[in-house]
Amino acid sequence: MKNINYVIGIFLIMFMFTGYQAEAQVRRPVTKKVHLRNKTKRKIRRKHRRVRRRTLTRLPAGTRAIVYRKVSYYPVGGMFYIATKGYYMRAFPPRGFRIRLLPATAVRIVVHGAAYSYAKGLFYQQVEDEYQVVSPPVGAVVPELPEDAIEIYLDGLTTYELNDVVYKAIEDGSFEVIDIYEEE
Repeated sequence: MKNINYVIGIFLIMFMFTGYQAEAQVRRPVTKKVHLRNKTKRKIRRKHRRVRRRTLTRLPAGTRAIVYRKVSYYPVGGMFYIATKGYYMRAFPPRGFRIRLLPATAVRIVVHGAAYSYAKGLFYQQVEDEYQVVSPPVGAVVPELPEDAIEIYLDGLTTYELNDVVYKAIEDGSFEVIDIYEEE
């Protein structure tokens, strides 16, 4: 009986120490391969920094959903949120999404003779009496990027990524669209 207590005690001690070692985690650098329109492959090295995700636990009173392709988007302050597991997470609506009114922070931009409106990382074009989310034109200069923009190093140049669009900083503090990612 005395030996059984020793064996059980040793087993419990071993069990406690192996559980502690199993919880250790290792951070590895993130590398992402990107397929671009011109069929070239580039490696992107992301700077290790924590990006604050914009989430809401509750929506403001009177917020109505805009349903597009069976997904409900909730407009709040010029940004859009989708419901996910009890909270609302910031999301970018896909190209083709339409709204009736532009956000109050929208800025008019003209690129190669075409008029666009830019607000919080999205480009809009007027279609009849609505505004449609469109692909951003390469060369467009926007005054600012939202906090969600991720700093990346692309071919040795510091750039910013937001909503599958790559921006580079310009001397006057604004940002220029230099590339657009394509889905595989």
